[in-house]
Amino acid sequence: MSDITMTSRIIKIHLSSWRYFAALTLPPLVLIFNLLFSADCVLLMGLFLLSHYYCWRLWLDERLFQLIESESDLAEFDNGMAHLWTKKTGNTRTLAERWRGARNLFYRAIFSLMALWVVSSSTVFYLALT
Repeated sequence: MSDITMTSRIIKIHLSSWRYFAALTLPPLVLIFNLLFSADCVLLMGLFLLSHYYCWRLWLDERLFQLIESESDLAEFDNGMAHLWTKKTGNTRTLAERWRGARNLFYRAIFSLMALWVVSSSTVFYLALT
């Protein structure tokens, strides 16, 4: 198996973790509903929505990376994406650049989920003290 194939499979496996990230946002969502009409709810809801945005992006990248089997597919892939997102064609990123972008997206998803849990935990702790 080539390095490209192995790296691509590893990236796809990590991108599929969006399911776990989405499931881990559910306990803070319960807290959001309990604090629905308080000021604490605004920050939690923002972090919840940010985390789900990243989950959606991970889900989308997981599906899109399944379409790319080799470097030769990149120009055709970019052309297809340009039809939907009305981007200019011609400047095709390499597979390594796309993997780097997926890695950055994965880290952002982890950090947004951690921030959601830290704020949720501190809110629960604060409410328990008052």
